[in-house]
Amino acid sequence: MTLPANIQTAITVLAHYDIAEATVAPFWYRQFLRFKPDTPPPLFGASRGYWSFRALKLGLTIGIVMTLAFLAFASFFAAPAEKLLALTPAAQFAIWTAAGLAGWLALVIVEDHYCQERQRLDLPQWSEFTANWRPAVDVIKKRADLQRFWLRGIRDTPMFVYGGFAGSALFMLFALLLPLKAGQLGMTVALAYTVICIVALQRTNRLRVMRPNPVVWQFSNGVWVGMMFAAVGWTFGWAKIVGYPADTAILVFFVTIIFLHLLDSRAYDAQKNLAIRIEHSEQAKRLAEIRLHALKSQIEPHFIFNTIAHLKSMIATEPRMAEQMADDLSDFLRASLEALRHDWSTVQVEMSLAEAYLEIAKRRMGSRLSSHVRFDNACQAIKIPPLMLQTLLENAIQHGVESTTTPCNIHVSAALVGGGETQRLLLRVADDGVGFNASTKSTGGSGIGLANIRERLQAAYGGQASFTLSANTPSGVIAELNLPIAMTENAR
Repeated sequence: MTLPANIQTAITVLAHYDIAEATVAPFWYRQFLRFKPDTPPPLFGASRGYWSFRALKLGLTIGIVMTLAFLAFASFFAAPAEKLLALTPAAQFAIWTAAGLAGWLALVIVEDHYCQERQRLDLPQWSEFTANWRPAVDVIKKRADLQRFWLRGIRDTPMFVYGGFAGSALFMLFALLLPLKAGQLGMTVALAYTVICIVALQRTNRLRVMRPNPVVWQFSNGVWVGMMFAAVGWTFGWAKIVGYPADTAILVFFVTIIFLHLLDSRAYDAQKNLAIRIEHSEQAKRLAEIRLHALKSQIEPHFIFNTIAHLKSMIATEPRMAEQMADDLSDFLRASLEALRHDWSTVQVEMSLAEAYLEIAKRRMGSRLSSHVRFDNACQAIKIPPLMLQTLLENAIQHGVESTTTPCNIHVSAALVGGGETQRLLLRVADDGVGFNASTKSTGGSGIGLANIRERLQAAYGGQASFTLSANTPSGVIAELNLPIAMTENAR
């Protein structure tokens, strides 16, 4: 299934932060889009209809599995005459009730997972999400603070270690004085600390911060953990050897407490890794922006040099024409420099610059060059990187027109191609000049100007745009830029 452009944009943007495509648009969400195409992705809250759809799907899947398992069990143990009677109304009611509850509980867990991920990324509302979105780095870093993780944040502190030794000594002293009550104390400690861990985990999930220098909390947790380890060791060690009463169910609480501590540690590691990934991604973006500005400064001045040289020759013979050409060149350079100050321009502005560029070229080259510029009104407001068309035109004139003495034509066009969510912008520069020579065939058009275009497309669109060169008929070259509209519309 082809995903809508805005969802594909979300997949591309979040991929920079190691958020997998299956997390942004999971399988069942893609199926639900067939019925409700405007539903936000699960990371952005989805809709109650989508979550109900997921719950129904989970319930039906679990119900079918349980029914098949029940029939398999009945066919194995029941007599042949009783196999068809295995699924009584009461049994069916019990199976589908259990399946419904299991589906609902699974849905709660899944929805809570997406909710936590949304909070970790500090995602905006779906209607406000654009290709330019960047997570609040400061917020992400603050959420990776150990003071927000009530169990993981105490583990490596000296007071926690001191409390552990104190708790172990306290339990062993109690076991020496009242050995018959030690097992009961162990179970009481296990139950109490399990409740404390659950409360602490809830505080972590609610992003509550511990007080500065929480010595009491660190030491008291160390005491509880020390008593727990001592109680488990006593239950499965000395108590078994001597025969003192001990409840081995303490192991269940012990494993539960370890699991809760691991959950908090996992949440901390995930948040810390997310903060590191986002920081690295932001650094990469800043480097890309710096590189993009450097690429802008590399636009080849071949056209300007040739025009100035032509002006020098015209001043003596045609001073009025030279003066007019100098004015045109000044206006064009002023408009070009203004465009370079911004990361994005529009199709209409770029087409106007292309027309001005070609008019100056025609003044210099005379009847050797004619041009045609056209673009659809529907695409005139679409945003594109500035002066890419100028680079293509400069390449066409330098390599296609100036290399021959025969008259040449240059056609520049902008149009929308495709339909619906897959619609794209196609910019085309075609000339009927000399065409590919041996060097361009071998390099595939790898000059400074064309390499500049490829790098700028990568920086602006992240691999979703394409640039192709092909032979024109009967001669010349066609250069095409195929750009995604969704990302250009969201550009600032």
